[in-house]
Amino acid sequence: MRTIWYMGAKTRITDSILEAVDAAAPEGRRVLDLMSGTGVVARTLADRYRVHANDVQRYAQTIASAYLEPTLGFRVDLERDLGDAFRENLAPLREALLPALALEQAYLEGFGFEASSPSVEVGPRLAWELPSAALTRARRQVPGDDKARGHAYRSFALRETPCVLEGESVRGVGAFAGFTPLLETRALAARRLDPSCFPYQLATTYYPNVYLGLRQAIEVDSLRYAIDQLRGPRAEGKRRLYLAALLHAASVATSATSHFCQPRGLVRDSEVRAVLARRALSIPSRMAAYAAEILAGQASRGGRNRTSAADWRDLYRGGIDVDAVYADPPYTADNYSRFYHVLEVLVDYDYPELSKGGKSKGRYPLLSRRHRSPFCVKRSVERELRELVLATAHRGAALVLSYGEENGLLLRTYRDRGASAREARKRFVDLARLGYQSVELRTRELLHSGQGDSNHRVTELLLVARDPRPQEADPCA
Repeated sequence: MRTIWYMGAKTRITDSILEAVDAAAPEGRRVLDLMSGTGVVARTLADRYRVHANDVQRYAQTIASAYLEPTLGFRVDLERDLGDAFRENLAPLREALLPALALEQAYLEGFGFEASSPSVEVGPRLAWELPSAALTRARRQVPGDDKARGHAYRSFALRETPCVLEGESVRGVGAFAGFTPLLETRALAARRLDPSCFPYQLATTYYPNVYLGLRQAIEVDSLRYAIDQLRGPRAEGKRRLYLAALLHAASVATSATSHFCQPRGLVRDSEVRAVLARRALSIPSRMAAYAAEILAGQASRGGRNRTSAADWRDLYRGGIDVDAVYADPPYTADNYSRFYHVLEVLVDYDYPELSKGGKSKGRYPLLSRRHRSPFCVKRSVERELRELVLATAHRGAALVLSYGEENGLLLRTYRDRGASAREARKRFVDLARLGYQSVELRTRELLHSGQGDSNHRVTELLLVARDPRPQEADPCA
């Protein structure tokens, strides 16, 4: 099963997790994947259990829903399902932004890339060309010398491309003059009141030459519009599938590295080439390929499964009826919402207010809009894990907990306070014993590659806790 690019994806240890869940609840039939992320663990568990996949981030629920709640009697056909609406949304954006689109394509050609058209299988309504006259004019503006061309593209992408500024109407100039009506304060305010305003243009106004190329941003908006226009008896299932596939496509086309934390600075010529290689990708082609893969990987017994998007405490307060809980809380001080904020915005599609008035390099929504996990805070991580253990035990469910030994914030905190590695492990196990009579610690050695790091060995810990102790109080009450 292919997943979006994701920090800490569990693809390589799903067999170990399945064995741990089997050991925790040998007679169990219902499992809650409490922090489902890419959905790969939930999909694996669904082969054997009735699964409830939950994650506080809505894009993660979208992906899990596409895998766990099948679209029966359906085959992927973007041309038939999305083609007409895609072209409807595309037309006004292409017309308004033609000079900038032509210049982008001229730069791609100058560096030896082509703006990829959708593959033949996708269909002609999702393919679009630019007028030859506009391309001819744009090609004359691109320097022939490699160094000068790199310098000119940096200016085009980083300085000339307009961006949303909160409370200000932004004026586009030169090739970007067509952006002016898109970035007027009144126009943005109207879309925040009614995000369904035509044409859809969120990615085009927020992320061009930041996380996506301009052509790609228009394609994302037009596909997002087309998904929302789906009607008919299978429309809900199609929307789930196609939106998940669009998130997959955006995740591999991002001009950043493997997430959306920060766009690249284009300081070196090698960065320019790497970014342009990504910006040459066809979003419709990638989306069609991922839709087919998701459809092929859907759970065969999906009618038994469900998904949700909630903080774990809120979910527990509402009641859970499962035999075992698998929890994969964040390990580090990095709140994942910063790394995947673009995917969350594409799901909500509500033109969020941006931090720092829109001037932040990463185009982040306001901090109040982004989930901040207590698992990622040194002073609260131990309390949060303890209360997760006790709350799960209070509900009579077994618990399987994933955690990283070397980079896990809690274990690092113990070591920083003077505990040896062995003592840190023991304290981690003792935390689980507060809620369970039987606790086993399993380990799995992995090679991990971080952001720019070479592979290094890490240890994945799996706590298997069963036989809940009686709890006097509910931590979630």
